[in-house]
Amino acid sequence: MIIFAHGMEGTPNGSKIRSLREAGFEVLAPDFQGMPLAERVNLLQRICEEHRDKSVVLAGSSYGGLAASIVAMSMPDAFRGLLLCAPALHLEEPPIDDETVLIAPDGLKTAIIHGIDDDIVPISCSIEYAERSGEDIVAFHRVSDGHRLANSHNEIISAAQLLIVETIDS
Repeated sequence: MIIFAHGMEGTPNGSKIRSLREAGFEVLAPDFQGMPLAERVNLLQRICEEHRDKSVVLAGSSYGGLAASIVAMSMPDAFRGLLLCAPALHLEEPPIDDETVLIAPDGLKTAIIHGIDDDIVPISCSIEYAERSGEDIVAFHRVSDGHRLANSHNEIISAAQLLIVETIDS
């Protein structure tokens, strides 16, 4: 199962979520529209806690990627992997007042997909997150795409598949 936190302007039925579903994944995508970060994080934590007994990959796109990264840090043992799509890891908004504290939890396989032509979230945010977290934890994928990753759905699907397979084999 994938729990997917959509971006600030996204919806629970966005194109990345639809592509994952069409690829055969069970995807739970809560509606976070209009919620500030703290509210998103609280709701996402509650939902993840409710599904703790399942084998969950936590995913997030942009603002949802920021929320997912915070939740992963607070309860890393609840997930089999973390998938971040152009995550807005540069934003400082409660509950985060310093983005440099964000890291992938030790032992939680993490994949980041970020477009080199992203004009909304600097790719440097993802690069710095990956460096802070360590190469053994984070698989970083630079793709020829913009912020919405509209042309990178196959990479997103492949990363999700790898997170599931790698954690089963680990």
